[in-house]
Amino acid sequence: MWVLRRLTLHATLLLWPAWLLAQVPSSGIATVGIAPGGVCSSELVTLRATDGVRLQGIVFHASKPRASALLLVHGYAGNFYEAYLPKLAEAAAHAGYDTLALNMRDHDSGPKKSSFTDNLADIAAGAAYLRELGHKRVVLLGQSMGTNRVLYYQAASGDPDVAATVLVSGPGDLFEWNVWQFGKEKAQATVDEALKLQRAGREEELMLIDLGPIGKALYSARYLLSLRGPDRLSNPYQNLAKVKNPILIVQGTADKLIQKDVGKRLQTAAPARSAAVFVSIDGAGHGFENYEPLLSDKVLGWLNTVAP
Repeated sequence: MWVLRRLTLHATLLLWPAWLLAQVPSSGIATVGIAPGGVCSSELVTLRATDGVRLQGIVFHASKPRASALLLVHGYAGNFYEAYLPKLAEAAAHAGYDTLALNMRDHDSGPKKSSFTDNLADIAAGAAYLRELGHKRVVLLGQSMGTNRVLYYQAASGDPDVAATVLVSGPGDLFEWNVWQFGKEKAQATVDEALKLQRAGREEELMLIDLGPIGKALYSARYLLSLRGPDRLSNPYQNLAKVKNPILIVQGTADKLIQKDVGKRLQTAAPARSAAVFVSIDGAGHGFENYEPLLSDKVLGWLNTVAP
């Protein structure tokens, strides 16, 4: 059972962007606008996964909630208040969807020591919280590497309560992404180095990893192999085969961080029963900066038909 706790604000708010701070008074509850059906409010929360890891997030409450709720999962080195996530969450709440944007345990920059598969417990904690609010169905939205996370969650958990899946700016298979950036020889050499550390019982040892346009980062061998190794479970094309609900795939034409064919490849890999829809937004980049309203319209318009 996951325990919900209010986030201790005085120690955390120093890290928050100014536009979001303006919405959160000392009580932790903020009125963020008037929706057609009434007032939309937001609340900072801390959840605890089954293995004890604490996860911070923000939930936007609809005045008249629908049966389905949204769980927003950020990408690599991201967090719950980056890019369009809070704006989409607020728009979704105005449309009647209680929406939780949640940090994964490997959020933000800094050394990465966990495993990709640990995010299953993180997403499960978010889904459990939304069920505690009374929602019988959950929509999962993943941004960037968050698409890999939400697909793995479904493949591994078989959660029957997932009503729909939204994949935004998906990078595809992460080893293939590194081949695209650096060539196969260099991409494989990094994996081989991690495998060598693993065989020597040193899989927690940190490696300096070149991420091309993203910069450099410290990964444990364990973390790297969970993303790119020969036994990786992060491959979205394989995990898509186990998704049983409708899928929306969104990609911007100006996204320089992913290959242009990934969105269509994801659509092709999706099972026929999912009736996967691919939407391309002209001019939008990886994080949809300045395109947030259009993205919200596309996502919420689709959800209104598949998860009303």
